[in-house]
Amino acid sequence: MKPMISTLAFLFCLTMTAMAADVAIIDYADQWTQVKALGPTLNEMKIKYDDITDDVMKGNFQLAGYKLFFICSMATNNSTIHSNLDGNAKVIQDFVKEGGIVIEPTQADQNEANVDWLPKGLTCVRSDPDLTTVEIVKPDHPLFNTPNKLKEDDFLNWKYKGWPTVWESIASQSGFDVLAKSGDRFVILEAEYGKGKLVMMALAPDKYHVVGNDDYTKKQAFLFFENLMHAYYLDVLALQPKGKVSLIWAELKLTCRR
Repeated sequence: MKPMISTLAFLFCLTMTAMAADVAIIDYADQWTQVKALGPTLNEMKIKYDDITDDVMKGNFQLAGYKLFFICSMATNNSTIHSNLDGNAKVIQDFVKEGGIVIEPTQADQNEANVDWLPKGLTCVRSDPDLTTVEIVKPDHPLFNTPNKLKEDDFLNWKYKGWPTVWESIASQSGFDVLAKSGDRFVILEAEYGKGKLVMMALAPDKYHVVGNDDYTKKQAFLFFENLMHAYYLDVLALQPKGKVSLIWAELKLTCRR
């Protein structure tokens, strides 16, 4: 078995750079922040990703082989990205149905009021009011506990220019579990669909971490971003069953890193 592992490891290392990552992202510099922030924030966590923004712009993107599809905050400020997400609703829905996870943080209501690519039975309607508080509805959820213990106070006083923590609140929804809210508005929503999950947010941790008004905002946004990636990617991978093929694959990865 060991000689076979060694041979496979050699071949694996030769081709590793050409292989797709587990994470696909859209990263776009919107008119308000004027920065791409999702890629740089993932880089800080040393998480490998494929930026498929160009493919999305062309309208022919695929998600097969990925585990997480992360759409950056305010991506739909680009009308082509917006229309091509809607036009590829089946691609997104099939991805989730087969076990993939999709995260979509803050989007401007004038760009994407209704999230039209969601599967039947799920709705998410974004709105203009920006709010200062986050009320955690499900405090035991991993999103608020791993690796950082986050309380409601940890979401206070995030600022980017004149915008507070909750940027473009979610006015209404159906079919989602509510993880966090602000008054009668929704802040973090989660829904299972098939074998996967969809996560909608009225927070912009990627943008706030990179261009927040102060170090406090940048730090708190990153703490939440870490939890986000653990809850919906890193810890999900750790829980996946390790059959014979998976164990060989894991050993190849470890061999390549040595």
